[in-house]
Amino acid sequence: MILIFGVINQYGVLSHFSSGIQEDLAILGEQCTVLPVNDGELAANILNKIDHSQIKFSICMNGSGLDTALALGKTYALAVDHPLLLLPHLQKYKGYELLCIAKEHTAFANLLNIPAKDFFHAVSSKDITDTVVANIDRTDEVLFPASYMDFNAAKQALIELGVFEQIKPALEQVKSINEFLMAIGVLPNGNRPPTTALDEKVYKITCEADRYIRALSRNQVLSNYQDNGVRLSVYGRNVRKYAEEYPEHDYHEEIPYTDLLKKMEKAKYVVHNSPGFLFALHERLIFPLAKGTPVLFDATEHQKQMLNELPAIYPSSQVFNEYTTKDIEASIKKLRQSHTWIKRLSSLLI
Repeated sequence: MILIFGVINQYGVLSHFSSGIQEDLAILGEQCTVLPVNDGELAANILNKIDHSQIKFSICMNGSGLDTALALGKTYALAVDHPLLLLPHLQKYKGYELLCIAKEHTAFANLLNIPAKDFFHAVSSKDITDTVVANIDRTDEVLFPASYMDFNAAKQALIELGVFEQIKPALEQVKSINEFLMAIGVLPNGNRPPTTALDEKVYKITCEADRYIRALSRNQVLSNYQDNGVRLSVYGRNVRKYAEEYPEHDYHEEIPYTDLLKKMEKAKYVVHNSPGFLFALHERLIFPLAKGTPVLFDATEHQKQMLNELPAIYPSSQVFNEYTTKDIEASIKKLRQSHTWIKRLSSLLI
């Protein structure tokens, strides 16, 4: 028996992950129970009916339920974003191992003495399509799943913390929060050891810097496609707030993740943007590919190292060109071989 402690989540993304993990565990012959995230009494009743001696381990999504899980035995916390954002919660507990979806997230956690290992995003076996939608049956949508991030609010927060002008050069050069942490000396940078403690003030600055970097990157994506005459279909919370500055795109409010996956399956391309992930696989990269749809992503050299066996991930300039079915088929084959939850979970079941 494996337990999954869920957490209330945006669009139902984490719920979809939990279901996918449960499905692939069943294929491996393992029973799995996903505890409800919005009914503590029901979750407690379910736990009371389970023979605790049969629990092999628990997975706590974003650290949810760590206190209960640790009392039951072996526990993993799956951080689906940078551990920095979960740090106050994660540092309350001992005795678990953190599963990280990016190599730099793992390194960050280990430097803070949180045991961690790589556990990249994956898809369930059932999520991988058997039949790629033909071009003739696709929409013309260039789909961009992205919630609104307020760049000006992030900048103002850093101004109010009294550090914006001081850290502005670093903010304009880095591509991720890990690079920012290296720039300000919290993390080692090459042969240079850490020189800055991650105290409460630096932590607050870093969280706002992360928001700034992500918001800036999102603005740049919208701007670049607009400048090149490409109309994006943007789906996400409060995205209509982008319309004044980037009016050439179509904006749609958030939809459930299962509905978004259906749109991905029929889209011409899916645009990806994730400045918080370098040596990583993100769900917005592999889920479209699993549905047979190519992805547009201007990857850094570091990111290209992770993605070189997924040929249907193209730079944004590809939007003006047709793609080959060969690239899609090769990417799907690689997902089946290496990037299902079966593959990830097998390492935990040894």
